[in-house]
Amino acid sequence: TTTTLRWAMIIFASHPEIQEKLRQEVHAVVGKDRIPFMADQPKMPYARACVLELQRFANILATNVQRVAVRDVEINGTVIPKDTWVNADIHYIMTHDPLFENPEEFRPERYIAEDGKTLKKDLVERTIPFSIGKRVCAGEGMARVELFLGLTSTFQHFKISPRPGHPIDLSSISAGAVILPKPQKLRIHRI
Repeated sequence: TTTTLRWAMIIFASHPEIQEKLRQEVHAVVGKDRIPFMADQPKMPYARACVLELQRFANILATNVQRVAVRDVEINGTVIPKDTWVNADIHYIMTHDPLFENPEEFRPERYIAEDGKTLKKDLVERTIPFSIGKRVCAGEGMARVELFLGLTSTFQHFKISPRPGHPIDLSSISAGAVILPKPQKLRIHRI
């Protein structure tokens, strides 16, 4: 979660319009005088979409834990024999799935349904930074809580921007299995 929040600060600094839209939703629902709670989440579709898009766009694990096929299985005409090691490239899935139009762009709006209040179920189900199935990450729920509260409480009171003359670099560095953002200095303004 800490690494994802590091990515969030850099990504949101490079997208002031997204940061402002999130801030406006937080101020409309929560105001400026109290902290956001998880009970506010159902009334904040844009904040929820920001968390999902952050996890899709800045997925911190390229691959998932390896699995072993317990029986012969056929997937789309390809047979995977029993005892074959399988490694799901979740980063590839979330950046090459045709449902994610223009996946190289950071666009939380992609998750918002036409009614402006609900999220698109098909995209939510395809956002799998914690894996899927029986072996999903046990910390998924806690991470989503921390990301929602971290983003909403930060942008409720602060504006984050690049330092003058220092453009944001969204390329990553690898630290073993984890994909990290390059260290960068940002400006933080209390609002």
